[in-house]
Order: sequence, then C-alpha cells, then structure tokens
Amino acid sequence: MGSAFLRAVRERGCRGVQGVRVEFKPFRATLYSFRILYGVAHLKLHSAFRDAPEEVLYEAAHLMLNKRRGARPYGRREAFDAYVRALPQQVFDMPGARRSSQRARDEVEVPGVYRSLAASFDRVNMNYFGGRMPRPRLCWSPVRARRIVGTYQEHSDRMVLTRRLDSLHIPEFVLDFVMYHELLHKALGTGRRGDGKRRVHGPEFRRLERRFPRYREAEEWLTRL
Repeated sequence: MGSAFLRAVRERGCRGVQGVRVEFKPFRATLYSFRILYGVAHLKLHSAFRDAPEEVLYEAAHLMLNKRRGARPYGRREAFDAYVRALPQQVFDMPGARRSSQRARDEVEVPGVYRSLAASFDRVNMNYFGGRMPRPRLCWSPVRARRIVGTYQEHSDRMVLTRRLDSLHIPEFVLDFVMYHELLHKALGTGRRGDGKRRVHGPEFRRLERRFPRYREAEEWLTRL
C-alpha cells in the first residue's frame, strides 16, 4: 500500500509527504482513514485490503488524497468499488452487533411512487460529477424515517434514502440535495480527525456541499420533515 500511496502522491504533486506508515484494522464499517504528521502519511485500512491488488490500493490512495483541502473531489474508483462489493459481509460483522429486522431493498425491486432515485442520481451525477460517478445501489428506506434522511454505506456501495422524500409535497431539488450529499460521501470517503475519531463532514465536505445552488433552502426543508 505504501508504494501505491506514494505513486498517487507524486501524480498529484502533493507536497509534504516523504514517508508512509500502513496499518490494517478489523473495522466494522470504515474502509480506510489517513492523516499526515511531520511528513509521514499514517494509513489505516480495513483488514480485507491486506491482499488487495495494486490497482485497488492505488485507487484507494487517490480516494484518501481527495480529502485534502482543494483537491479534485473525484477520481477513478472502478477497481476499488468492484473489490469492495465482492467482499463478504462477514468481514464487517462483529460479535454482538445488532441486526435490523427490516432491510432496505433496491429501487428496481421497490420503486418510488412519486420520485425516482435513478433519475435523481442521473441529474446530480451530470451536474456535479461530470457524469463520471459510478451508480451505487439505490434504495428507499423500509420506513419513513425523519431523523436520518439518507446514508451511504461504502463497504456495500449502497445508498439508502428515506421514503419521506418520495412525495409530491416535497420539491424535487430537496431529493437531489440529499442525493448530492450522499454522493459526496462516496466521492470523498470517510476520514479521521486528529484525535482518531471518524470525520464524516470535514471542511472540504462542507465546502463542496455548499456548491448546491439551493443549499440553504434544501436544508430548511429537511428541518421541517
């Protein structure tokens, strides 16, 4: 992994990285994290990547570097996504973990009544990612959740949005905003703060999120759900 990361660093012209330290951890949900301290990139990857092909590690390196301020927010990840989707669920299971009694099902199985996740993805992908973002598995939640309106599950490349957005009473741009928010998680991945805790919405994420033209109006709609 160290050589793949340094290769990506050289290609991007990133300064301040002279060495790499790699650890493999049995994470439950996180696939990777990294931080740079005194010129050394400290990488932590899920144990499932220990035997991953070089191309998968190389794309993972670019995804990590996407987290740096001002970095281009998207790059190739076809090999990475294919590898992650092929991982068995058991590698993420932990003893005593609770399992949901209801599961979200793909939109192709249970489509929306008034809105289409696929159509929303196509609009957002073209407007913000140049049409280059591979489509994740798109699912409506099994319940009309209020508190959590969307989630992106990186280890299964699956996005789940609340069925409350499947409504003619909620503007289409609100659905597109939630779609954009979750696709930013796919593009940027999950990082770590300086204290090691997960950073889901870092400064770069928030900067890109505000590119959405009706950002504040969408946020206001979501607070009223």
